[in-house]
Amino acid sequence: MRRTVSPSPELVDADPADLESLRKVLAAADPDGRLAPVGMQSIRIGADVLGELPDSVSALAGPGEVAALMDATPMHRNGCDLKAATLRLLGERFPVVPVVVGKDGREVHADENVIRAVESAIRGAGCVVAIGSGTITDIGKEATARAGRPPLIVVQTAASVNAFSDDMAVILKDGVKRTVPSRWPDALLIDLGILAGAPQAMNRAGLGDLLAMWTAPADWYLAGALGLDDSYHPAPAAMLLDQGRALLESAAALRRLDAAALEKLARVLTLSGIALGIARSTAPLSGTEHLVSHLIDMEAERSGRRLALHGAQVGIASVVLSVAWQWFLESFDPARVAPDACFPRAEALEPSVRDAFMPIDPSGRAGQECWNQYSRKLARWSACRPRVEAFLSEWPRHRARLREMTLPPERLATALREAGAPMRFSELDPPVAAETALWAFRNCHLMRNRFTLADFLFFTGRWTDGLLDGWLARAREIGGGL
Repeated sequence: MRRTVSPSPELVDADPADLESLRKVLAAADPDGRLAPVGMQSIRIGADVLGELPDSVSALAGPGEVAALMDATPMHRNGCDLKAATLRLLGERFPVVPVVVGKDGREVHADENVIRAVESAIRGAGCVVAIGSGTITDIGKEATARAGRPPLIVVQTAASVNAFSDDMAVILKDGVKRTVPSRWPDALLIDLGILAGAPQAMNRAGLGDLLAMWTAPADWYLAGALGLDDSYHPAPAAMLLDQGRALLESAAALRRLDAAALEKLARVLTLSGIALGIARSTAPLSGTEHLVSHLIDMEAERSGRRLALHGAQVGIASVVLSVAWQWFLESFDPARVAPDACFPRAEALEPSVRDAFMPIDPSGRAGQECWNQYSRKLARWSACRPRVEAFLSEWPRHRARLREMTLPPERLATALREAGAPMRFSELDPPVAAETALWAFRNCHLMRNRFTLADFLFFTGRWTDGLLDGWLARAREIGGGL
């Protein structure tokens, strides 16, 4: 029988740059060995970390050239061209081959064509250095995983997402965003001067991405309690929440580009990526709020619209979903649930799932991909009826635990406001139309094989337009939402 795990108190002070100590406290919090080991060799965070790049390459590289993977986006550090400076730094000690994706200036996506092209370009390299965004990092992870796993060093260029420190990659499959197992970077360099020189919107997006820590872990716990996800473990979230609360208190300082606040953001983002890797799942920080963001991205890609920053979208969606959690924890009454009505047949739902994605893909390929995933979730839900009924009978206990994992929506909205981040979808760059955001909220639970609050409310008959309208109205009252 699986033991209940109480996370080690030392987790609240976890330092991502001290991997030896982090591994020890994780081992103490995971006596059954359910978590995956941290697969990175080094993480460096500091004011002048870029200068350590040649030594990092020397420590890891095999025979062959150093492939410097990047896109064509201009980036700067202390007023100088970051990519040119990095190539010069590497070129002083190694033969370097630049591998540039998106040379025509178009937005780079981690799709099969791009990944295959990079895989071909880096094959035989002694080391790959990825310089750029979360997308470039995902391309680097997946391409190197397919090309014989040469050492991969990531030079993080913005505190915008947590993709720099996990072992997964977000790729496009038939126009649908999928997170796939990939590989850990061997080394991660986070130079605070580079982060300070990034567009402010990207660092604000990093804060937005982290707001999911007060919605997604609750989704993960819910899925575990209902029997739909046996991977739930308290430690990944436990090593984030205290530092995350401190980060919320630093939101105004982050807006001023305060060095300490920027470092705090970088450290919590790095820890959050590690949390996903050790959990072997994005579930600790990717719940309903991420589904909404993914659907908005899918609509943008199909329509040819430039994507808004992922973290900015997640932050806004997290405020709305925090409203949803607040409603659920205050208003859900298991006595009003009719179990016999909660387990629909697959043939009754398949047309609805396919139709939901026709507006963005009339070919039906996106609908087919989503149904492939959703049908598995539906089958598991039906098989878990005894666990669902037990959950309903034990609702007070579960409600108490879920309350510990969430924060009031006002607190999340305040952090966005103090950081100067967008609070409404209409404030994003580019703006997201209200009808697109509404479509994403209505259909987010149909996208993938991941159980969240949206699924539970749908299966229990409560995921309605009226309820969603009420949540959005509440979000508007505190400055967020559409």
